[in-house]
Amino acid sequence: MIKTNQETVDEIKKIIDENLEQGTCVRIYLAGMGCSGPSFGLALDDKKDEDESWVVEGQEFVMQKDFLDQFGSFTVEYQDGGYIVEPDSLPEGMGGCASCAGCN
Repeated sequence: MIKTNQETVDEIKKIIDENLEQGTCVRIYLAGMGCSGPSFGLALDDKKDEDESWVVEGQEFVMQKDFLDQFGSFTVEYQDGGYIVEPDSLPEGMGGCASCAGCN
C-alpha cells in the first residue's frame, strides 16, 4: 500500500508529462543500503509481472511484491523540491547503525 497526498501526485504528474516515453507508472525501488537501513527511490517505469500496483490520487504506483512482504506500506511525500520515500516499518535488524563506525 502507498500513502501520499495530492501535492506529491501533482509534482509526479508534472514529471510524467515531461517524460512520457519513460512510462506512466511510478516505481518504488531500493536505491541502496546505509547505516540507517535501506533507502528507496522513485522512477518512471512500466508495470512488470512481479509487481504490486496501487492507484493513489489518480496515479499508479508499482513495486516488487517482495518489498511489500518485507516492508509493508510506504509513504511518498514531496518536500523541499524532492521526494521522500519511506517504508512504514523496517524488519528487525535493518535499521540503526550497529555496524557503522561513524554512528557513535
